[in-house]
Amino acid sequence: MTSSTLSVESSSTGSLLSTITDIALLDQTVEEVLGLMMGTPVTVCETPITPSNNPITLTAVIGLAGALSGAFSVVINEAGAKQITSSMMGMEITEVDDTVFDGLGEITNILAGAWKMKIPALSAACLLSVPTVVAGTQYDVHRKSSTFRISRSYRFNDAAFTITLYGEHP
Repeated sequence: MTSSTLSVESSSTGSLLSTITDIALLDQTVEEVLGLMMGTPVTVCETPITPSNNPITLTAVIGLAGALSGAFSVVINEAGAKQITSSMMGMEITEVDDTVFDGLGEITNILAGAWKMKIPALSAACLLSVPTVVAGTQYDVHRKSSTFRISRSYRFNDAAFTITLYGEHP
């Protein structure tokens, strides 16, 4: 599993920060939510997904507040978003519409919630925002500087997606 980036942008490397940045927890979360819940194996992917001109890219973002301040995001192209939403809904999705936006937002919400529940210090002390989904081409998601950032790409059937988690430990 080599397709991850980890950046701890501070000398504060306490045990909570070590737990938060443990890529194995993210891998377990993705496997449990997508692999077990949807019955589709998930593997680590070598190529990160970034917004591009073709096809349309979607980014779902969940804000984190409380014991951890930051965001949990999923970036995926339109074909992948339709594929994951189709699997979740149990029906064929042929176009990017509100169903895909809602589905991707919900999957991101489930992933973020499952991840934070694996960390006892965050389970009740870290709140999640309502998902925001951005769709388009060649856009940037700007963030303020953070204490940590982890990013990992996965493959779900034919779809690749990248999860990025970043923030500050107050």
